[in-house]
Amino acid sequence: MLAILLNCVTLGMFQPCDDVHCLNNRCSFLQALDDGIFAFFAVEMLVKMVALGVLGQKGYLGDTWNRLDFFIVVVGMLEYSLDGHNVSLSAIRTVRVLRPLRAINRVPSMRILVTLLLDTLPMLGNVLALCFFVFFIFGIVGVQLWAGLLRNRCFMGEDFRT
Repeated sequence: MLAILLNCVTLGMFQPCDDVHCLNNRCSFLQALDDGIFAFFAVEMLVKMVALGVLGQKGYLGDTWNRLDFFIVVVGMLEYSLDGHNVSLSAIRTVRVLRPLRAINRVPSMRILVTLLLDTLPMLGNVLALCFFVFFIFGIVGVQLWAGLLRNRCFMGEDFRT
């Protein structure tokens, strides 16, 4: 749990615009910390795979939450393997945001809450369809009422000072 909280802190401190080349001490420290956290997650996954087995109902991949952990670690391995090959990793790095979801597996009450929330999603289909219909109708009404009223409104006049 401490590793997950530490990972949340490092994700919050990461600055994508400034930390592209990782030239300062702060960025190097955060990168080393992120590498250590990832290594901890990978070792944890391997230990659980050895203890439980990989496949089967009682195996590591038999549990949905372990599949999420497996996906996060595999995408992290992909990120580290492609890091030196001049490949744009911005899309892969967004998967780092999923790492805090590992906390759901550690807290039983949170796990029950998320499971119930996922079980109720199919029942929300009718509500979402109704919302879509209402927004669609109001969109049509809005376009009919205000079509062309804001034409030529988004420009700077001659009296605009910079």
